[in-house]
Amino acid sequence: MTWDGAFPFVTLSCVCASGEEHRFEVRTEGVSDPEGDVWFFLAKPFAPNHQGDEEYFASFKRVGPDLLQLEGVKNSLPPPYQRCRITRALLPHVAARHSARIRSSRHRPSDGETRSEAATKVWQRMVDEQSAWYDGPEDRFYYGPKPPSS
Repeated sequence: MTWDGAFPFVTLSCVCASGEEHRFEVRTEGVSDPEGDVWFFLAKPFAPNHQGDEEYFASFKRVGPDLLQLEGVKNSLPPPYQRCRITRALLPHVAARHSARIRSSRHRPSDGETRSEAATKVWQRMVDEQSAWYDGPEDRFYYGPKPPSS
């Protein structure tokens, strides 16, 4: 996926750990996959002095009719744009666009799934803020409403 070939998606306003607020342009592209369609998202700051090729990248895979899995995130932006909570700002827009809940990977390398310590911290902060929830038996975090108890 290339920045120039992706479609405009949303503008995010994020407050970074430094306390500075930055705006990011987000673009997206979808790819058909027999195991579940995948969407890629790229973000770059609007800052006029940021003209590099560095970008934030996230991928989501459809794993159910109303469920996406956050497969991976990589923030290759320069230091002023690190720890800007881009993922946390992006999730509500992705969920709304796809009418879906979003879940994390599990940390089960033997099953081909890994969730990094950094990703776990991001999800845990969202749980602490009550914008996500954790399913212990599944070892997954979820963004979106909890299903009713059976």
